Parts: sequence; structure tokens; C-alpha cells
Amino acid sequence: MNLENKRSLSKVQHRKLVDEVLEQLKSYLLSGKYKVDDKIPTEPQLMEVLGIGRSTLREVIKILVYAGVLEVRQGDGTYIRSLHLSSSNFEQRLNEATIEDIYEVRRMLDLEVVKLAVQRRSNEDLLKMKEYLDKRNQALQLGNYSEYIDSDIQFHLSIAKASKNDVLYELYQTITPKLQTILSGLILKTNNYNDNTNIHVQLFNSILNQNAKEAEKYAIDNLELK
Repeated sequence: MNLENKRSLSKVQHRKLVDEVLEQLKSYLLSGKYKVDDKIPTEPQLMEVLGIGRSTLREVIKILVYAGVLEVRQGDGTYIRSLHLSSSNFEQRLNEATIEDIYEVRRMLDLEVVKLAVQRRSNEDLLKMKEYLDKRNQALQLGNYSEYIDSDIQFHLSIAKASKNDVLYELYQTITPKLQTILSGLILKTNNYNDNTNIHVQLFNSILNQNAKEAEKYAIDNLELK
């Protein structure tokens, strides 16, 4: 086995470990033992029970925080925020919006920003997109899910930025906290999570090549694969 194969195997093994721990901790927290606002065991206690290292545990905790299940209170500990997995007044409406509502809004935004990005993107814009795309893909393979979600959102925000329409960009920014929650909810379904990396690569290539028709196609494909 060459060095490249060893690296790939290591990435897959690490991601599988994170998936397994995520499933274990989900089952543990949602077993009926805890209720909302209960404090969960400390890091050392969880590491001993689950037989894992601190970095893996913290990665899993981050995803559960993003998904709205846990809340970290600095200097106090980690508490149960909700026993339901997620998938101003406006912010409240966003928080209460269904996934379907958010995806309808995102579909409209994505189609417009990719069309404009194809026309208006600069070399600097393309470098930013590629930077976040590479971070996204690497983080997913390593099972660094919080970094994966952050980089995925930053990739789409960089496309919105390339549209050169500040209003569209700000509108996209307003829905990113909800997207973070939705993506975290999808990650929690580790058994049937759809990896749409190739769609993101093709979307980037379409913007790079200024092919508006393909860019719109891949933007739609990304939203339909969930």
C-alpha cells in the first residue's frame, strides 16, 4: 500500500469513528435519562465511558451544539438544550421555519447568486471559493463535521459574495444559522447521509468556466440531494 492509500484509509477510519461516537452519544442523551436543562457528564467522564480521545469527543459535542441538542455554558459545563434533533421576530420566524420553507428560500437565492456569480466573479472570488471547497471536502473525509459545515456554508457565501450584490449577500447571511442547524441535523443521520461533494466541485467548475446553465443545474441538484 502506498502512502496516498494509507492517508485515505486513515481519513475513512477517523470519519467512521466520529460517526460511531455520534450515534452512541445521541442514543445516550436521548435514552430518557436526561431532560432539558440537565447537565451532562464532564469530558473526562464521557471519554472514559465512550473510550475515546478528547478531540473526537469535542468534535461530536460541537455537532450536537450546532444541531441545537446541547448548549455549552462557559465555566459551567454542557447542558441539554433540546431532546429533539433539529434538522428579533424575524430571527424567531427563521428559527421556527420548516426545512421546506428554508429550502424554498434558499433555492431562490442560490439560483440568483450563481447566475450573477458566473457573470461577475473575479479571480479573487474564485480563489476564495476554491479555498472553502477544499477545506469542506477535506474536513468531511476526516470526520471534522463542525469544520465541514462551516466551510460548506462559507463556500456558498463566497458564491453569494461573488454576485457583487450586497443585498443578496446579506440575505444569504441571515439564513446561515438555520442552514447550520439543518446541515447538522443531516449529519446526525450518519447511516444515510448523502455526500454531495461532486456536485459542489461541478458547481465551482461551472462558475469558473462561466457556464450559467450548468451552474444553475448543480445549484438545484445540491438542494434536491438532502
